[in-house]
Amino acid sequence: MSTTQGYLTLATGDRKYVEMAANFAASIKVMDPKRRVCLVHDFAEGLDPALAAFFDDLVVIPRDARYPHVMNKIRLFEASPYDQTMFVDADCLLMKHDVDRYWAHAIQHFFCITGSPERRGEWKGIMIEDILRERGLEYMVVMNAGIFYFDRSDESRHFFSELEEFYLKEIETLAISNYKGKGSHSFELYLGIFLGMKDLKRLLMPNFGNNSWMVSTWRIAFCRFDIRAGQSEIFKLSNFLFGLPVLPTRVVRLSPTFPHFVGLKPKRTYARLAAEFRRLARARTQSPADLATAA
Repeated sequence: MSTTQGYLTLATGDRKYVEMAANFAASIKVMDPKRRVCLVHDFAEGLDPALAAFFDDLVVIPRDARYPHVMNKIRLFEASPYDQTMFVDADCLLMKHDVDRYWAHAIQHFFCITGSPERRGEWKGIMIEDILRERGLEYMVVMNAGIFYFDRSDESRHFFSELEEFYLKEIETLAISNYKGKGSHSFELYLGIFLGMKDLKRLLMPNFGNNSWMVSTWRIAFCRFDIRAGQSEIFKLSNFLFGLPVLPTRVVRLSPTFPHFVGLKPKRTYARLAAEFRRLARARTQSPADLATAA
């Protein structure tokens, strides 16, 4: 029996995430049609059929107050229908044709994510050096968990089980320290500490020059995207004087395979790309008779 590979995305709590997820799925249908795409959601009453049509698979998870929104990422191991899974946040789009490069590296591990081991600085409202000192850690991993890979192995099952156990034990302590305030949670904060606890820096995706698995649109100067050309360019502001985000001294060009449109910004660019991906994805799935009728 052949190994199944597919993309997984998540929409819980608010139906706006289903709309974003449909845009993401449409981009997969256009840019990587050989792999399946699944939506994990918690809308037991069902989905709009027009949106559901963009997905190959749908998985419903029960709502659980212990796992608000992004913390449902801890539950994805059990939810995925694939042997090898690439999870991608719903506000991302696949813009380039080089995604096989990231699959090829990721499948060498039971889990893989972008990020870097860090020993000092502020992140998510906490001081990294304080966390390391309190827990006796050498480092923690700072990352954007908008994309990661996992397989269906026993090693992966054990990893997610231990991560969930750690989260449920620490939920109150780390929630209070989270940058979004008491009562909110950061999957990245829990995962970053956990990866440091287990000394799993070997699982991090390497850099490929200016080409990146995923880059967010946060703090960009400008961007260029072209679906047909597979062009994806983001120009990021960096090297801020005195640590102030209004005084950048450098602009860095990056070429992400998956641009992560945080807050769906820039809004006009995201809306344009999403509409075009939906149009192209529908055209690929329509029969000649449907196309003739539409004409």
